[in-house]
Amino acid sequence: MTLLMAFVGIVRNHGFHEGWFELACKAWSVMFPVAYIAAFFIIPVAKRLAEKVTAR
Repeated sequence: MTLLMAFVGIVRNHGFHEGWFELACKAWSVMFPVAYIAAFFIIPVAKRLAEKVTAR
């Protein structure tokens, strides 16, 4: 998902000019670790919330 979002963001903002692939890789190299670390915090909270909702 982060790779797709980096690709869409680069194409929308800069288009397909020379160097777009490198820009997308740079954006993805920042987005992936941030999303991965955030998932460690969000997934347990979402799991507890889902268990509360479905336990009723």
